[in-house]
Amino acid sequence: MPATTPLTADELADEALAPAALEIDVLAAEEAAPALSAVRSQTYLSLVGRRFRRNTMGMAGAVLVGLVLLATIFASFLSPYDPTMRNRDAVDAPPQALHFFADDDGFHLIPYTHPLTIEMDPTTFKLNSTEDASRRCAPSLFGRGWAYTLFGISLDRHLLAAPPLDCPWNILGTDRNGRDVLSRLLVGSQLTMLMAAIVVSISVTIGALVGIVSGYFGGIADHWIQRGVEFILALPEIPFYFALVAIIPRNSDPFHVLLLLCAILSALRWAQLAREVRGKTLAIAHLDYVAAAEAVGAGAPRIVVRHILPNVMSHVVVSTTLMIPSVILIESFLSFLGLGVQPPLISWGLLLNAGKDLQNLGSYPWVMSPVVAILIAVMSFNMLGDGLRDAIDPYQH
Repeated sequence: MPATTPLTADELADEALAPAALEIDVLAAEEAAPALSAVRSQTYLSLVGRRFRRNTMGMAGAVLVGLVLLATIFASFLSPYDPTMRNRDAVDAPPQALHFFADDDGFHLIPYTHPLTIEMDPTTFKLNSTEDASRRCAPSLFGRGWAYTLFGISLDRHLLAAPPLDCPWNILGTDRNGRDVLSRLLVGSQLTMLMAAIVVSISVTIGALVGIVSGYFGGIADHWIQRGVEFILALPEIPFYFALVAIIPRNSDPFHVLLLLCAILSALRWAQLAREVRGKTLAIAHLDYVAAAEAVGAGAPRIVVRHILPNVMSHVVVSTTLMIPSVILIESFLSFLGLGVQPPLISWGLLLNAGKDLQNLGSYPWVMSPVVAILIAVMSFNMLGDGLRDAIDPYQH
């Protein structure tokens, strides 16, 4: 019989503590199990949402985009004046200062203005405006004003209903026809955003379908589709737009011009997205789950709809948010040159057309206020798009 080696004091202590340590490890594992299960159960969208919420610029862009869209949808409700109404007594009137405090009755929740008296300086021939402090012009909260239609319902209530014409409330001034710039700016956003939505919808639909078909089926179809995409990408964008817009008859109905303009702007914008979607489709088409779907006899439409399209949608969404600002800019540019939206329709670009005369711009700079609205809209969509692009791959870090 071999001799048994006696245990040392340290070994005896380790044996005594082993069951306790094992129990502690089991308890720690049980406590960590829910957390591990929660991590495993996180979906792709939850990971993207968490990363996006941590992106300050992206969240700021989302908030601004939300505000812009709300202002666009409820533009008529927010407009104090009818954007087509002319006030001959307030032609090219400068912006009026808002007053919240009065010496006699203190703070006013709804700001008021003072009527302006405009006189020409006989020496410099410049228009000078002075406030008539003896009168106050204040809109009425949720008051009645000009009639409009919202979601098919005829309404005449406004957030701030304008006071009578003899006591104007033009906080952004008026144009050469005496029309309120603020009201025209709000209502003009609807047509600009509508055009952007139509152009982007057409471009994204065509680009995504062409890219998926080209990447999934390959072969001769892919070859000829890519040659067509390369031809479209080789066309100079701005001269091409000018050439197509120039052939539109000037006496055409403004609504028909709007539809043709949407078709023209969509003609080139789908090609780049089609190439990007094709590249992603090529990578997805060789993955195991696509091969498994083909092995069990799934048809091409089912594979495209169930397996390929959901995996390219994240890129399509990002491309959509980044395409909207470019459409807003090109529409504003064409309308500014008089080649886009035509009166009596109202858009931001058409409002800028009033300031293309440098003499008017120097004398009446407030007519260029749509520039601020365009900058806010473009920057907000760009910030949102950048935030989505950074969050769309939550595993990259």
